[in-house]
Amino acid sequence: MKVLILSCNTGGGHNSAAAAIKESFEAHGSKCNVFNALELFPKKVSQAISKGHVFVYRHLPNLFGAGYKFEENHSTKILYLASARGAEELYKFIVAGKYDSVIAVHVFAALTLTEIRKKYFPDIKMYFVATDYTCSPGVDMQKMDRYFIPIGLKKEFADKEIEEARLIESGIPVRKAFYERLPKVRAKREVGLDENGKNILFMSGSMGAGPMELIAQRLLEKMAQDTTLTVVCGSNKKLYESLLPLAGQRLKVCGFADNIPLLMDASDIMIGKPGGLSSSEAMVKHLPLLCFNAVPGCETRNLDFLSEKKYILRAADALDLVDKTVELLSKPEKLSEMTDRLAKDFNCCSAEIIYSCVYEDYEKNDKS
Repeated sequence: MKVLILSCNTGGGHNSAAAAIKESFEAHGSKCNVFNALELFPKKVSQAISKGHVFVYRHLPNLFGAGYKFEENHSTKILYLASARGAEELYKFIVAGKYDSVIAVHVFAALTLTEIRKKYFPDIKMYFVATDYTCSPGVDMQKMDRYFIPIGLKKEFADKEIEEARLIESGIPVRKAFYERLPKVRAKREVGLDENGKNILFMSGSMGAGPMELIAQRLLEKMAQDTTLTVVCGSNKKLYESLLPLAGQRLKVCGFADNIPLLMDASDIMIGKPGGLSSSEAMVKHLPLLCFNAVPGCETRNLDFLSEKKYILRAADALDLVDKTVELLSKPEKLSEMTDRLAKDFNCCSAEIIYSCVYEDYEKNDKS
């Protein structure tokens, strides 16, 4: 089976989901390629979209949220029309690559596939993988063979007139490394932390969004002396440079980190924004998670859903996040309760479920 996975370079979450799916499919012997759907546009346009998204997301979060809410309430065709422009090029790419199936982990890419289905009637299976805990704007305009969605959201997707038989509650796919666990003491030793102290892991997406510097400074003032704060800044070089002079025994500062699973194993709690992938990774690790709504939009829906299910704890704002983090670290029974709940509900490999369904369709199609 040869599979194409379509992502978009508008943040790290979609690429992380694509990597998790690719890892699972290749472990079963399938050939798998990941392609950035923005490359269908001229290079300058692609770069402008990617950089523009990062700028608005990081510096103008309320504007980002307003745009998302407008699409939710009005369901305009703007997103579809923009996506459809790449249909011809993508169709040629799929045909040339002789792919059996195409999986989109971004709404934009799935809408381009929908236009291909309408215009060229290809004999190829198409799938959408949701990477947030909501039915995002544009999903209702897709025409996919199957939709892989988070557990507990079938009704929300079905209410958008998506055929229920096509909905598979697989969960959001994360890499296998997040299902593996090191004992906390050993993990702390491996990353150079005090084995007997506590560690707060602070991440806010691949872009380092939100008031991370303020939160880090307040935590250093309020957290206990035996606690370390590990901050992952991602691509936010300004944040990294501002925090680096403060680094020491109580503050560890990272840019991009390629050992997130290990850092999670070494942590007693994780704080940040409720991104679909980062939240899923922490929950699969059974790591207590405390979030606030740093960037309105789909992450508002993530926060609503996950806090209502009691999978994560919710803070009202940045300063409330600090206070609740310090309070939670002083209550080991509460941390243990959260860990147990996550261990009960997050124990299946979503990427494997996706593989099984796609391969089942491939076999049926091959035999027919």
